[in-house]
Amino acid sequence: MYKGKKIVAIIPARKRSKGIKNKNIKILCGHPLISYSINYAKKSKFIDRVFVTTDSVKIANISKKLGAEIIFRPKKLCNDVVMSDYAVVHAIKYIENNLKYKFDYIVFLQPTTPLRKKGEIDDAIILGITKKLDTVFSSTNYKPFLWKKFKNTLKPTSFNPYKRKRRQIDSNINETGSYYITKKDIFIKFKNRFGKKVQCFNSDIHSALEIDELNEFKYVSYLLNTSIPKKFNILIPKKN
Repeated sequence: MYKGKKIVAIIPARKRSKGIKNKNIKILCGHPLISYSINYAKKSKFIDRVFVTTDSVKIANISKKLGAEIIFRPKKLCNDVVMSDYAVVHAIKYIENNLKYKFDYIVFLQPTTPLRKKGEIDDAIILGITKKLDTVFSSTNYKPFLWKKFKNTLKPTSFNPYKRKRRQIDSNINETGSYYITKKDIFIKFKNRFGKKVQCFNSDIHSALEIDELNEFKYVSYLLNTSIPKKFNILIPKKN
């Protein structure tokens, strides 16, 4: 709770994944991938309860042992087409209607983002509530030089290569996907993590590392075995 506002974390984690089999519970440096997000939420000073919404008994059992509360979502919210926002909306309604728990803000955490800076989420929560924002999302500065392939030809899509801007004056923002802090009423109204009054929170660069493919999993695993987590104050689960 912060300034009288109750806050819950919701982590969507379905059993099917394309790039990596059983991705959300695949062991990453001794811990299931989802444990990084559950642990991060539980270490927050302001998050009151932590929920995992899933269609997997195995994910549910592991998450429960890690201290999360479980919400089983219907199959129609578990395919590749349906956005996870709808699973969060379902979770909100379940918490309020079935568990009879009223709250004000949601911290929507992606389970595929394991590297987050200690205390950052609390600073972002303070920003969102103090400024009465609809949504705060994790971000990094982004300097895009994007090209698109058209048959056998490449064409620039985000810049003019003949009038290239100096990188230091580029002010683009990259939405990392690590977390979203949203007013509950806004999430219900729009069925979406974004409201109208939105601001980004400049996050640690490592929060942009999302695990979807095996090569990404291997790279993050490598980073966790270096001095980087300690040097950049990244929160990781303690060894058993």
